[in-house]
Amino acid sequence: MWGRRASGRGSGAAGQRRSLLELRDSVATLLSAIRRVAGMPDYAAHLEHMRRRHPERAVPTEREFYEEYVRGRYGDGPTRCC
Repeated sequence: MWGRRASGRGSGAAGQRRSLLELRDSVATLLSAIRRVAGMPDYAAHLEHMRRRHPERAVPTEREFYEEYVRGRYGDGPTRCC
């Protein structure tokens, strides 16, 4: 009676661990959405895309991925003078 939650998730360390994992997943999903809205690349989504659509290609490191993004976004130089 006292040790159980009304939500049915259980109690104790296992319930806490599950809650923390759910929170972590929710935060990761939120950050991914914010990155997309801001126009930033999402490395985790890119890895998933590469795994599903292009399994024969080499997967770039996170640094290579962002360097390619910056090169594609801004080209060889600044986009304005000031």
